[in-house]
Amino acid sequence: MARTNAEYQRDWRQRRAERLAVLERETAGLRRLLADAQADLATALADNERLAAAQCRHPAGAVDGGTCRACGSEVW
Repeated sequence: MARTNAEYQRDWRQRRAERLAVLERETAGLRRLLADAQADLATALADNERLAAAQCRHPAGAVDGGTCRACGSEVW
């Protein structure tokens, strides 16, 4: 039995809708991975700043206008 143009169009729209649904699921998964990676990065940066501040003894030559150029913290 020959298919009509309407049937071809309906099938094409259905395949397109299914592909879009798959892409939306994959995008949601990638966004979750991105959010997790950004949270891990924020934690790592905070740890890095904490460790850098703990290591810095604010050498006299590094203090410029009340801010240590070595660790970035304010020195009073």
